[in-house]
Amino acid sequence: MWYYVNGEFVEEAEAKISVLDRSFVYGDGCFEGIAISDGRVLHLDEHVDRLFRSTGALRIPLPTSPYEIKDLILQSAALNGMDEIQAGYIRVIVTRGIGPLGVSYSADLGPASIVIIPQVGQRRVAYHGDIEVYRAVITRYVRGGPRSVDPRVKANSYLPNILAFLEARDRGGDLGILQDEDGFVAEGHGMNIFCVKGTQLVTPHEESGLAGITRAHVIEVAPDLGYECREGRLAPYDLYCADEVFVTSSLESVAAVATIDGQALPDPIPGPVATAIRDLYVQQAVETGAPVPSRSASPS
Repeated sequence: MWYYVNGEFVEEAEAKISVLDRSFVYGDGCFEGIAISDGRVLHLDEHVDRLFRSTGALRIPLPTSPYEIKDLILQSAALNGMDEIQAGYIRVIVTRGIGPLGVSYSADLGPASIVIIPQVGQRRVAYHGDIEVYRAVITRYVRGGPRSVDPRVKANSYLPNILAFLEARDRGGDLGILQDEDGFVAEGHGMNIFCVKGTQLVTPHEESGLAGITRAHVIEVAPDLGYECREGRLAPYDLYCADEVFVTSSLESVAAVATIDGQALPDPIPGPVATAIRDLYVQQAVETGAPVPSRSASPS
């Protein structure tokens, strides 16, 4: 595999970052996880736009343009033969850069570090085959709101999400749900949440959880299938009493939830709403994806 690290493509053995990089020391940076399906990079423009919004909010100046980042992502996909695979994943990571220990140096670092990591085969990118099914647990962990790091920033610091997942696993689940500062449902440990009641779909406000790109497209396609979709507050009660609960992310596309805190949701699982939305979303996402160029020669 070929990795992009601060200006050059290198093989895994040479793909290294300094121990003084601010993401390693403080989790100081942001990232994007981008799905590749059927040789196409999904929602490329939107992911890069969100990356630049995140770096702007974190006050990390990037030494490159959105166009150049998009080109690097396509180059990375091409170098790793992703034009020939059914599913893969690209992660773009930006950090504040390298410098001495101490928060007081934060304004004096630079340039930003940029890393692109490809993945093929290590985990499922679920745009084909059966819909993933999860057992969800409402954890004690809180997703910080706008008074903290705004949840619309896809920050490298993922400790609350990781701890939520670990709590869910300890309690027999595989999806940890975080709440917002007021006790309402915010998001899953790495995905957005939708609650279905009849023909109504509700998902938490962007200010409570990540402004997911898959989430935004699901909100767009739902009316085409006869469903009304809106943002709103969801209490745990709403999930327990739902007809369906499903989650969305770049890796899962649309995945179903079978249980909440051990309480079963109505059969069938996956339900008809999640199934219909997943089918239409995946079709549109792949059709509009950016084609991966043909495999390039190894970079010199």
